Amino acid sequence: MRFQKYILNEEYEYIEFCNFVNSYDIITEGIISSAIGKLKDKLEFMKSIASTLNVGIDSIIKMFKDKRIFKFFQKVGWSMKKLFELAKKGFKLYHQVMDAIAEYISNTKIGKWTEEELKKLDAWLAKHPKTKRIAGIAVAAILIYIWFNMTFTGDFTYDFNMNDLLLALGGTLTLSTLFAGKDGTKLLLLFATGMIGLSFPWPGPSHILFALAVFGTLTTIMKNRIPEIRSKVKGYLK
Repeated sequence: MRFQKYILNEEYEYIEFCNFVNSYDIITEGIISSAIGKLKDKLEFMKSIASTLNVGIDSIIKMFKDKRIFKFFQKVGWSMKKLFELAKKGFKLYHQVMDAIAEYISNTKIGKWTEEELKKLDAWLAKHPKTKRIAGIAVAAILIYIWFNMTFTGDFTYDFNMNDLLLALGGTLTLSTLFAGKDGTKLLLLFATGMIGLSFPWPGPSHILFALAVFGTLTTIMKNRIPEIRSKVKGYLK
């Protein structure tokens, strides 16, 4: 019952937000002053993002009207600091997975990565002491780290499913279930062949670059991408 109540509260927050911003013909910073309670806190958070990226508040609010993006920030407590900490945790856990895969390759002398061999690797990771306990938020941390890092470096060849990330943040995704299915096999192959080569942290003013990586990534999952944000990301990467 408590979990159901939490889900209902999450849904209510999203509906309240949409109803509020939709009641204005033109979205400006002035609408924040008329908001109250938790809604005002969320809008202040969005305003801080707009300021960091140097884009209009209307562009940021348009992004947050996408339910997946709103839910994503719900689950990270409307905090870029917490999100950054998750990315750092993902960096450490990602290397644990890579170390375990290297150990597997060393022990088995694998020649070619077939689907069957990848299934064996997945099963081995599910039992390995370094990786068997990676679940829930830890899986989300790995996904966040890879997702934002790959986007920041301009590699859009692999597009993670936003639903997987939300499931992981909700604590219902394990490393093994992440690698299950066609998309999971593809991701595991990228791990096994070392095709995901990432570093951390990013150079330069990290808070700006991290925000660009985050919102540059999130615009890729939207059907109507936000031109202002996309151009800002591309301009900063030149």
